[in-house]
Amino acid sequence: MSGLVAVCALFACAVLAAGLLDSRIKRRKLEQQLAVADRAAHTDPLTGLSNRAGLNRALDHQRATARPGDHVAMILLDLDGLKQTNDMYGHEFGDSVLVAVALRIHEKAGRAACAARLGGDEFVVLLGAEGYSTGDAESLADDLCADIASAEVMAEMPIRCTASAGVAVLPAHRMHQLITAADKAMYRAKSSRAGTLRHRSMADVSDRIPRNRAALVALEGGAAKEAQG
Repeated sequence: MSGLVAVCALFACAVLAAGLLDSRIKRRKLEQQLAVADRAAHTDPLTGLSNRAGLNRALDHQRATARPGDHVAMILLDLDGLKQTNDMYGHEFGDSVLVAVALRIHEKAGRAACAARLGGDEFVVLLGAEGYSTGDAESLADDLCADIASAEVMAEMPIRCTASAGVAVLPAHRMHQLITAADKAMYRAKSSRAGTLRHRSMADVSDRIPRNRAALVALEGGAAKEAQG
């Protein structure tokens, strides 16, 4: 009788262990599915960068972790003449341009808090409060504009692509105004240039960027004056 009890106990333990293992497998599978769904919800399917939802999540994280006195920077990039490119070569070719540009942004952004595509031909690089300065944001914007315009980016493509950039550097408590400020700076930069989708050399692009510095950057000093006004 005791032997039967022992066998039953062992069988019950085996069933329980199998049930626990099955439960763990199902839970792990569910977690993986949720992770995939979350990644898809926050990622631009064409470029692999974050999408607007991903950017919003990064902004929320920066807002939650910011300390008093912290500043956050944002670079907003708008490709010049993508509509004309789509009209001339088709949307599939235009998508390949977006992918090529996104790759350069991803490589250049480095330790940025978030690199995202907002849709269409607009890209954003969010620089968190961890060790970035206004000069860092300006320098990265300059590098991105020059790099996008370089021949290497559009290798084997019959065009040269350029981008206009706006930079906003604001106190962390005004983070909700970052996109608007960067967008205004970007449109000032775009309106200061004559023509779009022009064939430019690296030297031409590099020469133009410093002269447009005032139009490209919405600095903290300007934000402070706005707050006082």
